[in-house]
Amino acid sequence: MNRFGYLLLSVVLFICVACEPSDAGAVLQPEEDKMSVQTDSFHVKSTTELLQHRYSESDKVELGYVVDPIYGAFKMDFLSEFRYARDTFPATATDATLNLVLYYRSYYGDSLSANEVLVYALQKALDFEQDYTTDVLVSDYCDKSVLLGQKTYVPYDATIPDSLRQEEKYCDKVVVKLPQQYCNELLTNRTYTQSQDAFLELIKGVYVTNSYGSRAVLNVDSVNLELNYRYAPDVAKPDSLIDAVRIYPTNKETTAMVRVSEVQPPALLATDSIRYVVSSSGYALRVHLPLKALSEALHREDAEAKLNINHASLIIEQALMDDPVTSKMTPPAVLMLIREKDMDAFFTQSKYPADGIETVLGVYKEEQKRYQFNNMAGYLETLLSDSETDLEQVNDFFIVPVSGVTDVAGTNAVVRHLYKPFAVRLRSEKNQKSPMRLAVTYSVL
Repeated sequence: MNRFGYLLLSVVLFICVACEPSDAGAVLQPEEDKMSVQTDSFHVKSTTELLQHRYSESDKVELGYVVDPIYGAFKMDFLSEFRYARDTFPATATDATLNLVLYYRSYYGDSLSANEVLVYALQKALDFEQDYTTDVLVSDYCDKSVLLGQKTYVPYDATIPDSLRQEEKYCDKVVVKLPQQYCNELLTNRTYTQSQDAFLELIKGVYVTNSYGSRAVLNVDSVNLELNYRYAPDVAKPDSLIDAVRIYPTNKETTAMVRVSEVQPPALLATDSIRYVVSSSGYALRVHLPLKALSEALHREDAEAKLNINHASLIIEQALMDDPVTSKMTPPAVLMLIREKDMDAFFTQSKYPADGIETVLGVYKEEQKRYQFNNMAGYLETLLSDSETDLEQVNDFFIVPVSGVTDVAGTNAVVRHLYKPFAVRLRSEKNQKSPMRLAVTYSVL
């Protein structure tokens, strides 16, 4: 490059460096194209209510009774049937026992608390096509006339060595021996192992509950009937015995339901500025979204045109209080906002998102100690678009704890009512420090 070229490049660079930032772009933009962005915050009315008729399907059944000094009391047990296994047994089968086995990897509460489980026979079979709820009447299926077995247990069995616990497939278990007559029938009567209907003639199902213990809940991963026996593979060598087991499981082809009873409310339920969510007992939030106030804000007189909702978040903060007693229950990870009229249809589908049903998930933020329901703009616009609806009367929204959410942003996740013991106190709209609120950002062109 010649000397003149260097000189010209230096002048251009000097001009670029010397220029100061300006709002020339804004000046050039026509006044009518400028966007006005505004933010409002609306208080959200709420009450704590007990959900009586929760759909009882769960990925895991629960067993136990807890009396919590802050969140009240609840008892959970279950009814279940079992899937038959088509098989015949060797003629040399011997030393047979039939056990009900409850497998679990986790539990809530006191690891060394003493509990007793009772197992009763059902007199009426469960209906696979029926949608059962947690307030099912045990007396409709079990009169407790046939006690199949009982067992005392503690959630953490200290007799199990650590080396075994560290194995990947290890599960704790409670084993209840059942009457010998069922073993004999399964070993000798081939009819019972040829179809599900025939199997239910022998064992219609069980009702499993606790007789005592008030400090622990087992999160039961699976429930099996297990027939253990020995047999000689070679008749000529009767002393050479092999141990075998035949499993009759509770699985997706059978019916099992969680039952919740003996519910007592949280200690300070009547507190005006505090709301409660308790997953096991069924305490949830009924909320009244400020739809009418939001509609009026969107159409207010000082706006040149109808405002558009850009972003909306429902913010609910945890109420942290100094208590003379403590609770081991921690906040549920995810809450769901759903209309009451949609709850039965949504939870019987157990899918998220569900066909034709609008819901919003709120995730607990540990650092901020709050739940935030984001991306509600489209949800609110849908609610406001129905011109025939009296917005003041649209107040049938519930916030409930849910389980099974593996990917909040994903599709076709399985979402169910949460029954594991979790609980949280939340600030209501009357809280002076940080009320329950709907934060809305909107704009007008």
